[in-house]
Amino acid sequence: MAQRIFAVSKILSVTDVDDKVALPAEIRKHMQPMMNEEKIMELEAIDRWNQRWPLKYCSYALQNGKFKNPVLSGAGWRKIVNENGVRHGDELIFSGDQVEGADGVQYMIQVIRQIVPLYGEPDTVEVVKLKSQTRMTFQGQPM
Repeated sequence: MAQRIFAVSKILSVTDVDDKVALPAEIRKHMQPMMNEEKIMELEAIDRWNQRWPLKYCSYALQNGKFKNPVLSGAGWRKIVNENGVRHGDELIFSGDQVEGADGVQYMIQVIRQIVPLYGEPDTVEVVKLKSQTRMTFQGQPM
């Protein structure tokens, strides 16, 4: 059984998609204790289908003692964007769970897209692709 430690979401900007994701500042209080005073932490996030994505979490203090917004970056983020057709306006959900009997945190990542059908109510779909399949989306509520 997993216990949710944190979950943050944000609507992705062009810069988030093209470069790195600036995360909401509120995540710092959850991530900082695991950083051991380091500025960069490599982690692995999984998606709904247990596909693993290597990511870098970065949190820097400025000389005046204030912090820049933490970011997710690295080749894994580029791969998520390129393989899944992530685009600005999509919603990123990044979360961490403490898993019973496991050391550390299990990180999860989702990208959700709002769709507006020709008829009917707007809905959301998860933007993700399995390695061996063509692009697919999963309708339903976020994790």
